[in-house]
Amino acid sequence: MKNVIGAPARGNSFFPREREVKKIISRLKDGNNLNLAAPRRVGKTSILFYLLDNKEADYVYVYVDTEAVTNEQDFFKKILKEMMKVEEIGKSGRLQKLLEEGGKLLGRIKSLKIMGNGLDLADNGKPIDYKEDIIHLLSGIELEDDKRIILLIDEFPQTVINIVEANGGNNTQAKQFLQSNREIRMNPEINERVKFILTGSIGLNHTVVSIDSTAFINDLNSVEMEPLNQGEAEDFLNQLLSPKGLKASDQVLKHALKKIEWLIPFHIQLVVQEIGNLAVNGTDVSLELVDQAFENIIQVRNSNHFDHYFSRLKKQFKKPELPFVLELLDKLANEGTIKKTIIFDLAVKHELEEKWRHILEILVYDGYINNTGDREVYRFNSPLVRLWWKTFICK
Repeated sequence: MKNVIGAPARGNSFFPREREVKKIISRLKDGNNLNLAAPRRVGKTSILFYLLDNKEADYVYVYVDTEAVTNEQDFFKKILKEMMKVEEIGKSGRLQKLLEEGGKLLGRIKSLKIMGNGLDLADNGKPIDYKEDIIHLLSGIELEDDKRIILLIDEFPQTVINIVEANGGNNTQAKQFLQSNREIRMNPEINERVKFILTGSIGLNHTVVSIDSTAFINDLNSVEMEPLNQGEAEDFLNQLLSPKGLKASDQVLKHALKKIEWLIPFHIQLVVQEIGNLAVNGTDVSLELVDQAFENIIQVRNSNHFDHYFSRLKKQFKKPELPFVLELLDKLANEGTIKKTIIFDLAVKHELEEKWRHILEILVYDGYINNTGDREVYRFNSPLVRLWWKTFICK
């Protein structure tokens, strides 16, 4: 297994996430549209690619990354464009045959044209309503063997934020965008043949709360993505070490994972990368080498892997929320734990008595902190993130 860091893992580089995949497929079969809920770097996009590459449950998957989209029309245009690339739909697939046959579908979809042996988006200078076209397409197309289409929409929450920012902070267009998507998902002519999986590195629930639009996602079934369990993490660690000619005893494996603590694939990969930098091919990995690798991760050369933990806060929170969040995380980095009563005192200091609980929920969801084990005490999810924060961010 290759140690692919930063980019989504595909093919032999993807560690099977059987629990998550089974959960997703089961809920799709039950007829749900899904929201994959998990912090950044837990592996959501890699799982989407796994579904796409392996055609789980014989569905037809379409992957659409909407991170750079800033308006509703471009969103639906991009979905159309990506659908045209899928063999079962565009190219020589079912849609082209329907369009060649003419009829109502051809007359309704204004943005598509037959080009040689395939399909393309029309560009005749006339205004096109891509939302109407996507509704006609999804409600009119029937794939062979009655297969369902699964639209994998990545970075959907970021798209909502982009629309707000593109309109100078006005939420009206973003609310309309969310409402449009809900109408399509709930359309009875679409619902039976098309399902949606929405995800992104920012939490959808908290994004819509911030613009008072939770009603527009109440049809989504939330699937929580969890870190690897102990057995999975040991297996993953071994599979990453083996191609490097390295071996680790059970004691060393458990020691490494205990230090990592938050067992998301990305952090395990970072540790293996540093172990590989320090170890000699064919040697056994020692406890001391693991400790040194752990320390080496927090180097300036690796800052790009952690900078987002700081930079995204500046996008998500404004004054007075941001100073409160930064002071809270600084205290956690320096002290290790912090009681809820102390957090409340900080909130009072920043005049956030009405909002501090919601801010904590966001920090928990986004993978910064947790209060598992003791509901009254919070700590960093990851010792790695805590050490990086203490080294580079704390004043």
